[in-house]
Amino acid sequence: MPAANANKYRVARVDAIRRRLLKLGAQVHASGFERNELYDCNERLGEQGLKLRLRCHGGKIARLTLKGRRQNGYHTTPMKVETPVEYETAKRILELLDFRVKETYSKVREEYRLDGCAVCLDHIPNTGWFVEIEGPQRKINQTARSLGLRLADREHRSYRKLIKDTARLTLLPERGSRTASAP
Repeated sequence: MPAANANKYRVARVDAIRRRLLKLGAQVHASGFERNELYDCNERLGEQGLKLRLRCHGGKIARLTLKGRRQNGYHTTPMKVETPVEYETAKRILELLDFRVKETYSKVREEYRLDGCAVCLDHIPNTGWFVEIEGPQRKINQTARSLGLRLADREHRSYRKLIKDTARLTLLPERGSRTASAP
C-alpha cells in the first residue's frame, strides 16, 4: 500500500513562509476551511490501529482516506489509501454501512504545489500555524530548507493530538498558581 511521506513544522510567521512559497514559484492548489471527520464502526478500525477520515476542503474538494499506524523514523510514513469522493454521497454510504463519526476537527488550510511536493499552511484555532510538506522523501528536506524551516521546529504530533494537548493545557491551572489545601 502506498505510504505518504510528510513532515510538519510549527511556525510563528506564516506570512514569511507564504512569501517564500510564492517567490519560489509555488502554485496555489486550494484554500479554505477544512473539516475532518473520523469514522468507525463498533471500534473495529480503532482496534486495528486504522483511521477512516472523510475530509471536506473549501466546501468543494472531498477525500476519503484510510490510514494505518505511524512508523517511526525521520519522515512520517503511515499506510495511506486515499480517493476523491463526493462528500454527501460518501457520508451517506458510510452511515448506511453503520460507520459513525467518532471525532471531528477543523483547520484553515492553504495548499500549494512546489517541486513535486504539496506544501500546506495550516491554522489550527488556539494551537497555531503549521507547515506540512508531503512528497518524495528527498524533496521534503529540500523544500523545507528552501522555505527556511528548521529541524528544531519539527512537530511530530498529529493535528488531533495537538488539538487534544492544547485543550488539556487550557484546562490546567496557570503556572505558579496554587490550589489551597485544607488544614
